[in-house]
Amino acid sequence: MSVDFHFLNVGYGDCTVIHWPERTAGDNTKDERIMMMDIYHHEDHDDYEDTIEYYKAYFKNADRSIKPIFRFVCSHPHQDHICGLKKLFDDNGIKILNFWDLKHSFFPADFDGHPSHQEDWKAYEALGGEASPATVLRITRESTPAKFWDQAGDRITVLSPSETLIKHAHYKEDGSRRNSDAVEIDEMSYALSIRVNSRSVILGGDGRATPTWDDIYENCKDALNTCYVLKAGHHGHECSFHEDAVKLMNPVVIVFSNSEEENKSNGAERQYKRVCPDALICKTWEGTVIVKVPFDSTQQIQVSRM
Repeated sequence: MSVDFHFLNVGYGDCTVIHWPERTAGDNTKDERIMMMDIYHHEDHDDYEDTIEYYKAYFKNADRSIKPIFRFVCSHPHQDHICGLKKLFDDNGIKILNFWDLKHSFFPADFDGHPSHQEDWKAYEALGGEASPATVLRITRESTPAKFWDQAGDRITVLSPSETLIKHAHYKEDGSRRNSDAVEIDEMSYALSIRVNSRSVILGGDGRATPTWDDIYENCKDALNTCYVLKAGHHGHECSFHEDAVKLMNPVVIVFSNSEEENKSNGAERQYKRVCPDALICKTWEGTVIVKVPFDSTQQIQVSRM
């Protein structure tokens, strides 16, 4: 039995789906839960996954109804992390029970990046609003752990954002507040560690080496030290490569979610290979990557590509 991590091939964007199976722990039964972190949706594109159809195909009940998304985590609301959110939100076959958002004042300067960007932004605001059909949570590293986080639950540790990073994102060095379209929202994106017995999978978010990974490295060494699987920060971009943090994590598997073109121009694959020469490098542009992390830590992590 394992926790399964689906790193979808969506081009220069992100979508990760995590599946915790129903299981027993002592006398207690733990419910099955599914988490989606970010979405980048394609339709009728031969090279990339149709994210919503992928979800419907892999996460069905015995009666063929679609399983709900227990937890949708928006790492940060840049276009390449919310593309397709309207379609997901409007699709009555998929329910979102909990929505993780950030405490921010960011608003995009324009909606030219993608044809659906403005509608996806409206869906994002609706999911995070007072009338949201989901329970809305805005978590920081300093927040008190809530239900489903503890040793008997999903064992999620928030590495970022911290209150320091939120302040940095919203204020300039001279203390003046940034305009809403200039908020450095990626610097305060969610970065999470998900523990499975003694091993963890770290979802690196989009923060840069400075200040985000400086802050994580300074404050989260215990969490970094259990890393076995790393989804590289900012899709594997060189701006997020933090050598000291990568050395401490020393992952067995590293997942890049860049596009092939972006990896060639801005990717940090060579830096990761230099620091972690024995790590298995997985690139989502070569196909969706599924990593199975067994609850029994004596069993090997399994990696497959679609």
